Amino acid sequence: MSSDALMQGLRTGLTPFLGLPLRVDPCPATGVVLGVPCDAGVINRPGARLGPWAMRAASMGLGSHPMPERLREGRLNLGPGAASGWVDGGNVPTLPFSLKEALATVQDTVGAWAITGSRTLLLGGDHSLTLGALRALYLQHGPLGLLHIDAHPDAAQGAAWGTDIHHGTWLRQALEEGLLDPERTVQAGLRAPRFDDEELSFLQAAGVRMWSPADLRDPFLAPQLAEDLASIGQGPAYLSLDLDALDPVLVPAVAEPVPGGLSLTETLALIHAAREWPQPWVGADLMELAPTLEGAETSARLAVHLALHLLSGRSE
Repeated sequence: MSSDALMQGLRTGLTPFLGLPLRVDPCPATGVVLGVPCDAGVINRPGARLGPWAMRAASMGLGSHPMPERLREGRLNLGPGAASGWVDGGNVPTLPFSLKEALATVQDTVGAWAITGSRTLLLGGDHSLTLGALRALYLQHGPLGLLHIDAHPDAAQGAAWGTDIHHGTWLRQALEEGLLDPERTVQAGLRAPRFDDEELSFLQAAGVRMWSPADLRDPFLAPQLAEDLASIGQGPAYLSLDLDALDPVLVPAVAEPVPGGLSLTETLALIHAAREWPQPWVGADLMELAPTLEGAETSARLAVHLALHLLSGRSE
């Protein structure tokens, strides 16, 4: 964020994400950040509808360059800043009491921006809203590859709660609707307790690659991990990050925290792998930040740093 953008935010009280230009109507841009203020699909701990405001506030005063990993090898040229050419498109106007209507609004809004050639980054909001973005981008690009970083598979049937769509079912819906190429779909960080093995069996049968934290840390599996991650980008792809993928010691303010999660370094390694895809991801999201819960400020700040890496270019 430039000093001019910071001063503008102080004067106006408006805090566009990372100080980006505010453009609420679709226009040609490299990409657009969109808040999705809805948590109508949350089963347990609500509050994610306020996530976009928390992440925008946490981005105030943050530089546009992630700190380089190394400083002792002469690599002092930071290069172009993150989110170059991006704009903040404000929030998707989701109504709070109808998930079906919210999904349609997300689809329409993401679709309107995608038509202009803009990539999209959603700030959640609960994870069910990802389905609306996938529906929109499928219409533009066909079946998408997916890197899904999450503690949960999100492929439940939903029958226990009387609905096919909530934040634990969206991936099953996306696969059943043909929005995703299952052979280019990879899940990382899975570790939540299961009632049975139906979800995992469904995903395995579909051809989805699933990785637990222990799998990710196994050096003998590193070549397979690299191959799986590379496969995602062999066509248009989406990157979806549920903040509960990280250990709740780092990010406690999420809807469904699960012990034993990923470290920041492990999460960044997954994000950085996407930089090596032949073409940039067409859409991404950061979901499930619930700033009404304990540890909200710490969680929001970490989320913004993840976004900064998501929006950074290919490493040299």
